[in-house]
Amino acid sequence: MLNMIEEPTLRPAGELHLLDPDLLADPAGGYGRVREQGPVVRAWLTDTQPVWLVTRYDDVREGLRDGRFVGSPASVEGHTGEDPRRILVDMLNLPEEVQKYFLVSALDIDPPDHTRLRGAVARAFTARRMRVLHPRVEQLTAEILDGLRDGSPDGVLELADGFAYPLAVAVVCELTGVPGPDRAVFRRWGDDILTAEADRLRTSSPAVVDTVLRLLDERRRAPGDDLLSTLAAARADAGFRLSEEEAVAMVLNVVMAGYDNTAQLIINSLAALLTHPDQLRLLCERPELLTGAVNEAVRWCGPDVMVRMRFAAEDTDFRGTRIRKGDCVQFVLVSANRDPRRFDDPDRFDVTRQPQDGTEGHIGFGHGIHYCVGATLSRLQCEIALRTLLTRHPGLRLADGPGSLRRTVVPGTAPRLPTLHVRT
Repeated sequence: MLNMIEEPTLRPAGELHLLDPDLLADPAGGYGRVREQGPVVRAWLTDTQPVWLVTRYDDVREGLRDGRFVGSPASVEGHTGEDPRRILVDMLNLPEEVQKYFLVSALDIDPPDHTRLRGAVARAFTARRMRVLHPRVEQLTAEILDGLRDGSPDGVLELADGFAYPLAVAVVCELTGVPGPDRAVFRRWGDDILTAEADRLRTSSPAVVDTVLRLLDERRRAPGDDLLSTLAAARADAGFRLSEEEAVAMVLNVVMAGYDNTAQLIINSLAALLTHPDQLRLLCERPELLTGAVNEAVRWCGPDVMVRMRFAAEDTDFRGTRIRKGDCVQFVLVSANRDPRRFDDPDRFDVTRQPQDGTEGHIGFGHGIHYCVGATLSRLQCEIALRTLLTRHPGLRLADGPGSLRRTVVPGTAPRLPTLHVRT
C-alpha cells in the first residue's frame, strides 16, 4: 500500500527537522530511530522544505543506483521550484560573483555531464598515481610525527590539528598541485565553510576561487603531473570541454573532501581504537587486520552522515511510498551503516568484522555513479597514519581518558573532535 499523504506547506509540529540539535549531536542514534520508523520517512530541510529520508542499508544502496533519483533539480523536467542548493549558498552569504562556482559540481550533476566530469577528474586518481603517492604519504606521515615528537617533550601529542589535518592537507594539495604558499588559502576557506562563518566566507571564498583560476592558468602554460594540470588540459580536450566553473568547482570539491573528510576519518579511527582498548590491542597484535579495521571505522564512525541531496525525476514508488516528481530525497549513510538488517551487532566496533558478498563492508563512501573518486587515497592515508602511529607508539593511549573527548557539531557531518590528545 502506497503512502499518499498530501504534503503540507509548513512543517507540522513533531515532524523531524534536519537541524534539530539532538539529531546533529547524535546522528547515528537519531537517524537510527528514523530507520526503525519505516523505509521512507518525511522530514524537513527547512520549515517550508520537506525531504524524504531513506535510511536502511539495502534501500540506500538501491536508491543510489536508481536513475529516477537525480543529483540536480535541473534534471527534473519542468522543474520551476527553488533549488535547495541555492538555499544553502544563500545561507552562507557568498558574494554573488563566486556563487556560480559553488552551484556546479560533479557531485550533483547527472549523466551525460557527470560522465564527462568524472572522466576528467578520474585521470588524476589512477592506480599509477596512487602507487606514486604511497611512499610520499609515508614520508609526510613520518615528517609530521617527527615534528610533533620534537615539540612534545612530555610525550603528549595532539593528533587532530597537529597530525591528521596537516597530513590530509599536504597529501591532497600534492595530488592537486597546490604549492605550499597557497595551501593556507584553501585551509582558511575550508574552515570557514565548515563553521559557516558567513562574514569570513565573503573574503575567503573569492580568495580561493581567484587562487584556483590563477593555478589553472599556470598549469595550462606549464603542465605538471597533478589534478590542476589534468583539468587545465581537459578544458581544451574535445572529449571533456570543461567550463571554467566546472574546473574550479572540481578543484574545490577534491580539496575540501580530500582534506576534511580524510582528516576526520583518521581522527575518528584513532578515537574509536583508543576508546576500545581491546580492539586497539588486537590490531597491534595482528597488523594484518589493518585494512579491515579502516573499513570498519568508515562504517562505524565515518565522517559523512548522508550523501548530497537527490531529487525525484518522476513520480516514483519507492519502498511503498509515493515520492512525487521534484521531491527532495536524502539517502542516509550513518543509519544504513548501522542497520541490524545488514550487520550483526551493528553498534559494536569490531576490527575483525568481515564484509559480506565481496563488498567493502559499508557504504561510507557512497555507492553508484557518485561513489567517492578519492576513496582509495583516503583509505591509503588512514592505513598509513594508523600503521605508523601504532608501530612507533604501541602503548598509545588517551592523555586524559575517554571522558576528555568533547565533540563539536557541524551540520552535514558527523560530530567532530577539534582536538585529540594522546600519551605515548
